[in-house]
Parts: sequence; C-alpha cells; structure tokens
Amino acid sequence: MLFPPPQAGLAILELYHKVKRGVFQHGRFREVDIHNALENSKFLINEDEYYRLPQTKFHSIISDLQVYFLRFDSDDQCYTLKDYADSFCKHAEDTLLANFNPTKIEIICNDLRAKLELCAEEKEVSQWIDTFFYAFKPIMKSQVDRLERQIDQSVQDIRATTQLENTSLIEILVTIDEKLNTIRTQNVELRSAFREMKTINTLLEEKLHSVMDVAIANEIGEVRLFFPEIKYTLNLIDKRLDRIQPKLRQFFGTLNKPSFNVKVEKFLKFLLNGSTLRQNRYIELPAGVPLLRMRETIPNFTIFERKPELFPPAPKPRVPHLETPAEKQKAIARAKSHLDMYREVNLYIDRILQAATDAPVTFSPWFFEIVSSSDGGIEMAANVAYSLIRRTRQEETLRVEATKLQIFHPDYPNLSLWEMNISFQQ
Repeated sequence: MLFPPPQAGLAILELYHKVKRGVFQHGRFREVDIHNALENSKFLINEDEYYRLPQTKFHSIISDLQVYFLRFDSDDQCYTLKDYADSFCKHAEDTLLANFNPTKIEIICNDLRAKLELCAEEKEVSQWIDTFFYAFKPIMKSQVDRLERQIDQSVQDIRATTQLENTSLIEILVTIDEKLNTIRTQNVELRSAFREMKTINTLLEEKLHSVMDVAIANEIGEVRLFFPEIKYTLNLIDKRLDRIQPKLRQFFGTLNKPSFNVKVEKFLKFLLNGSTLRQNRYIELPAGVPLLRMRETIPNFTIFERKPELFPPAPKPRVPHLETPAEKQKAIARAKSHLDMYREVNLYIDRILQAATDAPVTFSPWFFEIVSSSDGGIEMAANVAYSLIRRTRQEETLRVEATKLQIFHPDYPNLSLWEMNISFQQ
C-alpha cells in the first residue's frame, strides 16, 4: 500500500527517526520493535478496541508494509526500511519542519541563469533542463507552499484569539499583524528571486528561435510554462494578504473604541471634579494637568479654488491623417507582394513534399534554388524552411530532421545551411 493507515504510518515514522538517531545498529530492527512502534500509535483507535486486537492483526499490518516500506531478512530475522519509506518519511519531515527561505531560491535562480548562459548548443540546453531545472522545480514549488502554509497558520491564530480568556487580545493581534507583515516581506523577497526566473525565461525564448529539434523545443516550452504558474500562485497569496489585513485593522478599531471611550469619560470626570472656577472666568485645572493655550490668533487667508469641472483644460486639436493616393497604392502593393510570396511558398512546399513521397530528400538543393530564383534574397527560402517545420505539427507522418552538417554554395560564399532530411514515416 502506497498510503498506509494512520497507525501504521506513525509507526513507520517512529522507526525512521530511530534509524536516523542510530538506535538500531546498521539500521536493522526486529519484529518486536515494530510491535512497540504500533503500540505507541494506539491512541489513534479506541483503547478497548486496541486491546481486543488479536496478534494476527499486527502480522497483517506488517505484511502489508512489506510491499513498499519494510524489507525482511529471513536469515537474520530482522527488518530494514526500503527506499520508498525513506523518501516518504523525509518528505513528511521536510513538510513539517522546513522553513521558508527566499534567499535560497534567489541563489538557486542565479546559479540556473549562469549555467543557462553557458549553453551554446541544443544538447547543452536539453542537459540543463534535465539536470538542473527539474531538480530546482520541486524546491521552488515547496517554498511557495510553505509561504502559503505560514499564512494559513496566521489565519488560524487569528481565529484562536477570539476564544482566548484572561489574555490581552490586543497584544496577540498586534503580534499576528506583525507576523503577516513578515510574510508579506518574505513574499517580496521571493518576487525578487522571481526576477531571475524572468531573465531565464527570456534566455530560453532567445534560444528557442535557433533550436531545430522539435523534442528540445517542446521541453523549452514546458519550462517556460512553469514561470507563469508560479507568478499566478504568488498573486493569489498577495490577494489573500490584502483581504486579511484590512479585517485585522477593523478588528483593532472595534476593540480600541470601548477602551478609548472609558478613558475619555474618566478624564472628563477628573477635570470636572478637580477644577476650580476663579475670577474673570479663569479655570484652574487640577494639579498635574498642564495648562494649554486653548485659543490662538489665526491669520486669515483667502483661498481661491479652481474647480476643474468649471474650468476644464482646452482640448488638444486632433490632426487627422490623410492618406494620399500614392501611400494607398504602396500599401496595396506591399500586401499583394506578401500574398504572392506566401503563394509561392506553398507551391514550393507542395513540390518538396511530392518529391518526398517517393524517397527521402535533402532540403539544401531546394533552399539554394529558391535563393537563386529570388536574386540572392533569403526571405522566401527561410519562409519555406519554417513552414516545413510547422507542417510537421499538422501531418504526423512527415519527418523533418536537422543535422549539424553545414552546406555551402559556391555562388553564395557568405551563406550556409544546416542540412535537413525530409521524409514520410511509413
């Protein structure tokens, strides 16, 4: 069973920690140790029901655990933990004990970017994805999950404060508000690390234009989809924080109002009972209350308000763009030229694919023939090459394979092409 019941799962965790602490020599333990671990997790079931369990019940649990968690040595009559048990317990331990560390993510992102910048060929980019990115991806996701769990814990603390008695609720809520500010600061730090991921995304986009292998191009596309997913999760965390903090401040205000009103009322009673009215309507305040100057001479200023709705700014004149007949003819000629070029591209592709139905063909002769017919221009030939590659997505049997063999033509010494083999899969 991949997911053990709670009692068996807690027993496996106890055995895992004992193995880590060196309680068992060479990580080997006996059946009695498993029984003790199961007994220590008996609180998960009814006490009376536990003592009514027959001994065969433990044997059944141990037998089930031997599928993925336990390995039995019949000669020494001892058990060891399988690799799945180590991974299972380590993941649980990391989830419960690990701390959120945005600085670690930023260091990893810097290292990823530096290694990607050194990749010059397609295979190096593919190795970077398999070796470094896939190792980083779960770490990044786990850090975002830990940040979200910290917010959930803060929300639970807020709810718990409403049930506290004989405790200063204001102090607890202030602490929680500071904790939320800390989480927001960590979220900002995580976003600074995310800037490096944007740089990685830009580098991958630049390398994608020169990648000819369809499989590697698909891998790059999957990597580039990961970064918007993380950004979306961070935006959700921001929204949750924005919804929590105004409610906290409103709660603070509600709690502070009664206390403030009581203090004001006591102070006013103290003033009324302790003050003395002297001659010329002079009021002598109680001892300890400083005299305040209640009235000061205030200069008069005349303020003229310029209301924008009464004095709107003058609208800027719009200069209409008048298209001349010559400009119109140029636009029509340009559009017609593009249509003619696409028509010729489709004709060349049909001819190439027709030739490839009989036997595999190489693309370089066609490429230089198109360049020659275009008076040395490569726009038409490049469009035919890209259209052929895109055509493989529509036709499953069509195969276009690029090699590292560079082809030159004597008429065009400054122009070279990686050879491409075109064929149909039988």
